[in-house]
Amino acid sequence: MAKVAVVGLGIIGRGMAQSLLRAGHELVVWNRTASRADDLVREGAAAAATPAQAAAAADVVFEVTADDASSRHVWTAEDGILAGARTGATLITSATLSAEWVEELAGLCASRGFPFYDMPVTGGSPAAYTGELVLLAGGDAAGLEQLAPVLDAVSRLVRHFGPAGAGTRFKLVLNSLQAVHLAGFGEAMRMATAAGLDPEQVGAALVDRPGGAVTEMAWQCYRTPPQSPNFSVAWAHKDLTYASAMADGAPHPLTDAAREALGEAEKQGLGEDDWSVINRRS
Repeated sequence: MAKVAVVGLGIIGRGMAQSLLRAGHELVVWNRTASRADDLVREGAAAAATPAQAAAAADVVFEVTADDASSRHVWTAEDGILAGARTGATLITSATLSAEWVEELAGLCASRGFPFYDMPVTGGSPAAYTGELVLLAGGDAAGLEQLAPVLDAVSRLVRHFGPAGAGTRFKLVLNSLQAVHLAGFGEAMRMATAAGLDPEQVGAALVDRPGGAVTEMAWQCYRTPPQSPNFSVAWAHKDLTYASAMADGAPHPLTDAAREALGEAEKQGLGEDDWSVINRRS
């Protein structure tokens, strides 16, 4: 079994860590709030005092932090991953970050001789805890095979999109599409209600169409708002901001509209709510 480090124990990082332990890998973890590692330590993980210490103990390092600022810190600080990673280690970011920072990070890793992959994820917390994430990979395709025992522990599928940075670019495109769909679904439901239609009938009919799986997600969130966030307004707003920056002049008015709706929700104190709140707002 491999020696693996997980740096960042938010919803996704914690789920990945538990899946790695369940698969029998030797695990070391680090989190800024150290107490978040306590239950993992009881289950057999080791807790590192710094990201560098975690990286020094591992053949494969996953970083799963919240945004560019926190990611940059855990990679480049004096006690960061790059300061501690041992020769031959494979370094992976599974955070959703800006394309610009991931490209810079790939260069930093390459200049030090480390294989690097960006592997943001889809599936959310349920898939993270059951080891059924989809990994959206950018990096050397040939190296993925030797990583299979580790990647199989946390995912049901690895989709390779190209060189380092490609996985992140796709993830930002995907999150933009999903946000636009949520906002558009809410608009359609408001229009239907204003027209005197029964929302239950409208929702059932919209789901029973091509593309129904995505609409089903939007409908369920509209009908029964999540009690706890699967993906927060604040994180979605961050991702769509990164996506808009990545667009590089390509028109994206729908993404901008969804981003603005998320920004308004965040300003109104809904940053920790599920991002589907935008399909219930006028």
